[in-house]
Amino acid sequence: MIASLRGSILEKGPNWVLIEVAGIGYRVRATPSLVSDLRQDVEAFIYIYHHVREDAEELFGFKSMADLDLFNSLLSISGVGPKAALTILSVGSSDQVKRAIMTGDLATLTSIPGVGKKTAQKIILELKGQLVEEDSSSGIDSDVLDALVGLGYPAQQAKDALKHVNADDPADKIKEALKLLAK
Repeated sequence: MIASLRGSILEKGPNWVLIEVAGIGYRVRATPSLVSDLRQDVEAFIYIYHHVREDAEELFGFKSMADLDLFNSLLSISGVGPKAALTILSVGSSDQVKRAIMTGDLATLTSIPGVGKKTAQKIILELKGQLVEEDSSSGIDSDVLDALVGLGYPAQQAKDALKHVNADDPADKIKEALKLLAK
């Protein structure tokens, strides 16, 4: 499974890039914002979602792990495939898409080509509780929050516990948060 690629950008299209890694060219579907950020003949690093079907293999590229995580969350929705998920992410940054989902903004989601009202409602219903809006002013470390959510704690409960943690080291933050959550 391909998880990332680092190489030189050979060609670009409106929604794809051709990246050469060790003499092999990989065509990667990407959002227009990622395509515009990448420069031809310059080395780039892209996070990859490797989609395998019985009749094809496709690579989808992202500039950050947050974008890839949101893409994976969208794929968990019945009726949303990789191409639709990439189109949804093309609307704006992953934070803008998360905000639209968390606020129940049907207008933004239905303005996306291929996303109707029912699909938008399903996305909001299924992802609204899972997505955690990252508040940079709160000082909450997203990796620590992800670890607590990965351990099975609800995102909001984990976020509330982290507000009361004073440690600097991520491991210490997790230990203190677990003590608070166990009460």
